[in-house]
Amino acid sequence: MNAQYFRRLFDYNYWAHRRVWNCVVQLSEEQFTRPSDYSVGSVHEQIVHTMEAEWLWLTRVLGNSVARLAPASEYPTRDLIRARWDFIETEWRAYVSVLKDEDLTKHVEFESISDHTQRQMVLWEALAHLLNHGTDHRAQTLSLIHQVGGKTIEQDIAFYAWE
Repeated sequence: MNAQYFRRLFDYNYWAHRRVWNCVVQLSEEQFTRPSDYSVGSVHEQIVHTMEAEWLWLTRVLGNSVARLAPASEYPTRDLIRARWDFIETEWRAYVSVLKDEDLTKHVEFESISDHTQRQMVLWEALAHLLNHGTDHRAQTLSLIHQVGGKTIEQDIAFYAWE
């Protein structure tokens, strides 16, 4: 493992998030908030969940904790979501910009928000989980966008590399 590898994956992660976001902003308000029984709910709920999961993992790798993921109702507009997500992205980029190879083997300890058990992961595994799960969340968001009649895009890392 090396830190440069993770910097590259974080760059891909935010490239892909922004491509999906471009699909989100094209939706009508009705499409954006339309209830769904897939994943965590509407496109709105899915996007906020994805953003909040990134915040959760950032607080964990920094040695802090959050009690819960904020619900979509705390971010009722796309402008508020975008502002918050831009802040989270800036914080993640700052974190990985100074990451050293030897840091990747350190342990991250945290309390699970679902069952309040104490957990531990090696940092590189926590970062890999966040990035992998981000891909899963984007796929869920794209599925929801498709279901409400919106335009979707490719999010594969190959497309990022080709750009």
